[in-house]
Formats: sequence, C-alpha cells, structure tokens
Amino acid sequence: MQVGERRPRSYAKRRGFTLTELMIVVAMIGVLAAIALVGYRRYMRGAAASEVKAVVSGIRISEEAYKAETFQYLGCGGGLTDWYPDVPNDRKRNWDNGKTGEAKHDCWMQLNVTTDGPVRFGYAVVAGIAPQPDTVPNVTYCQNWSAAHATVNGPWFVVQAAGDQDADGVQSLFAASSLTGELCVESTNGDDE
Repeated sequence: MQVGERRPRSYAKRRGFTLTELMIVVAMIGVLAAIALVGYRRYMRGAAASEVKAVVSGIRISEEAYKAETFQYLGCGGGLTDWYPDVPNDRKRNWDNGKTGEAKHDCWMQLNVTTDGPVRFGYAVVAGIAPQPDTVPNVTYCQNWSAAHATVNGPWFVVQAAGDQDADGVQSLFAASSLTGELCVESTNGDDE
C-alpha cells in the first residue's frame, strides 16, 4: 500500500458498543418491560371480571329456571357476605368446594350453577319475596340501587361477588339483582376492570 492510499473497507477499524449505547438499550428494555407489566396486570383484572360476568350470568339463568318451577328464587346464604365456595382471597378454588350434607353446598348444587374451572371470587346470593319484611338488601356502591328496588312487589334475588385480585387486602365487589340486567362494580379501589 502506498502513502496516502486508503485501506479497503474490510481492514477498517472494528469497534464494539460504547457503555452509553448499552445503557440506552438497557433503559429501553426496562421501559418496554414496565409497559408490558402494566398491560399484563390489566389483562389479569379483565380476566377476573370476565369470570364474575360469566358466573353471575349462570346464577341469573339458574335462578330464573328455579323460579319457573317454584315461583320463587333460591337464596343460598344468610346475607351478601356468606361466600361460596369460600371467603374471597387472591387464590383460586374449586367451585364444588363443599361436602354433600352441608346446607350452603347443597343449596348451590340445587341451584345448579357450574363453572368451567376454579374461581377466584366468592359469590353470595340472597332471595325473598317483597314487600315482606325481608326487603331487598341495599348495595351502596350501585348507583340508583335504592330507587330501582324500592317498588319491588314479588320474588327477588341479589347476587354479590368479591375477590382480592392483587392480594392487597382490598376486595373488588360486583352486584346484580333479578330486577335489573346490570352488573354493578365497586370501583373505589382500582382492583376491578
């Protein structure tokens, strides 16, 4: 090679990545991971809400079938916090979680509600006939609940679901009744979707 002549490209000085370039790539990966984590959490909350919608819909159908035979709805507990299959927490449990002969288990089996697999939420259903003393329970987190249920005259049921989706000790609550086709969501804690 003569003086002043350039080297061919294949002999060009090879260099690696600088520390700054590597730090930028690591920061970008961190941002993408954070975005993915937020999306994953939203997806999981949405999946849990889908469980509630499916089970409440199943309860609604089962209650209407029961009423068609008996002219009344079936309540399977002492109140809206008498949970089945278990007390709500962040773990899944089998729907058929009780023993034959236990009143609550037998009531839910008589209602014939089934699920595709384990559930994350606890469910409670109460029923009665208005305007007898067992009036429709008030669900305070549902807008216009009192007004919609004040004039009930005849059979009714109310179902409530609760679960702690992220193990923070705060439950997500959902409620529905025989009088409305809506599913109310308690949305003060940010757990529900």
